[in-house]
Amino acid sequence: MSLLHALAEKPWLTPGVAGDAPQRAEAPWDRGIGVGLFLVVVTMIFALVTMAYLMRMGHGVPAGSQGSDWRTLREPPLLWINTGILAASSLAFLLAERSARHGDGTATRSGMIAGGLLGFAFLGGQFLLWQKLSDWGYVLLFSAGLCKVGDPLFTFPFPQTILGNPALAFFYLISVLHGLHIAGGLVAWALTARHVFAEAPGAATARMVQLCARYWHFLLLVWALMMGLFVST
Repeated sequence: MSLLHALAEKPWLTPGVAGDAPQRAEAPWDRGIGVGLFLVVVTMIFALVTMAYLMRMGHGVPAGSQGSDWRTLREPPLLWINTGILAASSLAFLLAERSARHGDGTATRSGMIAGGLLGFAFLGGQFLLWQKLSDWGYVLLFSAGLCKVGDPLFTFPFPQTILGNPALAFFYLISVLHGLHIAGGLVAWALTARHVFAEAPGAATARMVQLCARYWHFLLLVWALMMGLFVST
């Protein structure tokens, strides 16, 4: 009888059975997944720009030969100064990340402040760099002096313009695109810094600082690769 009773039993109709089953806790969302996916997308964007750069440089007349529209750009010292500032900013975030893992709140805050200020300094240096290139005749924007209204053809009094030199156009494209990602990184830095100053050191704080530092290291790597591309070509 007990066997027949067990076979005939309907557990889904038995009161209390479903309620007694343990509830499976949902795993918390890891911000690292979102950051990782975003970095993959950004990597693809810069990879496509790099491919376009190399293809355009090798298109038509070889670069550097007579008749080629691909002209090399002068390298102002400010370019390397900005690169050093970005490297110092990445180092500051690295120190902040290590301090956060060890629960050192004071050192974490100091590293975050230094990293953010150096990030702003890098953006300011980039604006000065673009101004310096413009002073040298590497013009970014078009004005009445560069493109006269009513002329049948564009006239360019400066020897290097964004239309007359593809290398210049690519430099502005890549540097502006990178600068926009730096600006986005500073927004993430501000949110992370607010959490660091408001909360006590812990695993959550260390994770946020780690992701912020990871993004900054990525931007330094991208900038170093882009500068290596410009210098070598």
